[in-house]
Amino acid sequence: MPDDKIQREIEDILSRLDEFVPEESAASRMRRQSSGVAGSVVRALLAPLAGISIRSVMLTALIVIVAGFLGMRIHPIFGRWLLVGGVILFLTSFALSFLNRGSAPAVEQRWRGEPIDLSEPSLAVRIRDWIKARLRPRR
Repeated sequence: MPDDKIQREIEDILSRLDEFVPEESAASRMRRQSSGVAGSVVRALLAPLAGISIRSVMLTALIVIVAGFLGMRIHPIFGRWLLVGGVILFLTSFALSFLNRGSAPAVEQRWRGEPIDLSEPSLAVRIRDWIKARLRPRR
């Protein structure tokens, strides 16, 4: 008997739940689909740029700076703009290299599923421990 009562109550709750779920409006459906399309377009445009490293941008900037120096002999205005663009690109990539340092997660080294610590104590810690060992009275 109690099982039938619980079963009826569960079915009643489920039937009310079906009535409770509102239908999605056409405007919200269009908004959701358009955001998905916009996101995929942005990803498609930025995907080739994702493989470029900061090092290669810095190297390109240095090449542009050298080309700007050499270009100033041929065409001074063009060479100057090339030089300014190379310096701006180099400084920007240099600043980005410092900003990105903390974002890369450190890879934890493991052996047989256990993390291992391969770091050695610093020179200051080794000197401190050596001094403590020397000052410790011997028995």
